[in-house]
Amino acid sequence: MSQVILIEENENLRDLLAINLKTYVGSEVIPRSSASDAIDLINILPNVDLIITQNEVGDEKTAQVLFEYLKENDSEISMIVNGAFNHVDEDKLIVIPEEKDWEKIIATAAQVLGVSVESLEKRVLPEFIPIEIRYFLPLDSSCCDVFIRIKKSATEYQFIKRIHAGDNYSRSLVDKYIEQGLNFFYIPKEFQNNFTNYVSDHLCQKLDEDNFKNIDQKIEVIAQSYDIALKEIKNLGFNSATIQLTDSIVKSMISASKNSPEVNNVLHKVINSKSGYLYQHGHMTSIVANEIAKNLGIDQELITLRLAYASFFKDITFVDNEDLAKIASFETLEKANLNEEDWDLVFNHALDGALLIRKHPEAPIDVDTIIKNHHGTTNGKGFSTGTIDKLPLESKIFIVACEFVRELLDFKEKGGKPHPIVDELYKTYSSKDMVRVIKALESTLRSKAVKK
Repeated sequence: MSQVILIEENENLRDLLAINLKTYVGSEVIPRSSASDAIDLINILPNVDLIITQNEVGDEKTAQVLFEYLKENDSEISMIVNGAFNHVDEDKLIVIPEEKDWEKIIATAAQVLGVSVESLEKRVLPEFIPIEIRYFLPLDSSCCDVFIRIKKSATEYQFIKRIHAGDNYSRSLVDKYIEQGLNFFYIPKEFQNNFTNYVSDHLCQKLDEDNFKNIDQKIEVIAQSYDIALKEIKNLGFNSATIQLTDSIVKSMISASKNSPEVNNVLHKVINSKSGYLYQHGHMTSIVANEIAKNLGIDQELITLRLAYASFFKDITFVDNEDLAKIASFETLEKANLNEEDWDLVFNHALDGALLIRKHPEAPIDVDTIIKNHHGTTNGKGFSTGTIDKLPLESKIFIVACEFVRELLDFKEKGGKPHPIVDELYKTYSSKDMVRVIKALESTLRSKAVKK
């Protein structure tokens, strides 16, 4: 049996890697917390075959320390670095820039350890599949038995049934486990695809029924669905389930404001809801952009739909780190002290979102252009105010809406002295068309009394 030293601070990722290395690759996994701990072990355990480590642990340059140690000692041990790591090509070093791509880490480890693809495919899959616990929040029943996992040792677990297939359960059950710090429930492997479709169908049904007791309940379901849909699209791409769920969410976002006599009321409910930044910014941008379009005399159903789809997809690549969506200028990006991978993700996210929406078979035409332009550039790369005059009117409307909502959310998060957001917009965007769009926003604020 091969021996693998694993250095990973994230407990969930460490467990995921450990159990898959044992199950798929047949390795003995030895967790360690630092480079020095790993080196101490190597000195007394000569048969280590592979080290899998994150780039840094706290202030320690873990990967660099290990890499230099292995080179100085002419070691035959291979090393996989999980995350961005500056290096020159070496036979025994493999860098996987995407930190959470555990499947690629497992596949690469198998290759390093001489386990063939054919051999991997013949191996028995883990009996249980992890499902993020938030997927269970909008449900009240499950299509299969649901388990929690109890650790018995570093790589051995016991699975205990907590929800029976078909039985109803309360939201409080899920909340209890979340409060205890549980991140995953587990389901039998043969139900993985069925469960994804079950969640999607359940959410679509709830959204399409539109029989919510109040706007707060509707916003809660939209927010839960929004988060799940973004994750599923990023992981699985577009299939019948993700397309159906996306379309239901967009329609519900539009109807939430249509069915409320005061748009300000919907914005207030969204910004104060217990939901994530991506959902809040997306839904509020859709509402504000549509109101601006109305005040400009562009009150067409297709325009409303385009703006809502653009709001949903504009920041989809940030689903694993929504704080990156708060960066809205090149200056802020440079000050953010991001690693190379996250820097590129922010710089290119508008283009990435535009390319993704093109794969949606039923998305309205030209949504990709609005997404690509939403930070002022014509090519979806970086941030600019100098090229905005070249953009279509809908893109200009969307830029103003995005910026206004971002400022609202920033004030909600940080507090401080209130400031006139519209005045700041006039200072930033002074062209004739942009002034006209901002005036349309002012008309919305006056008529709807949106608090700034």
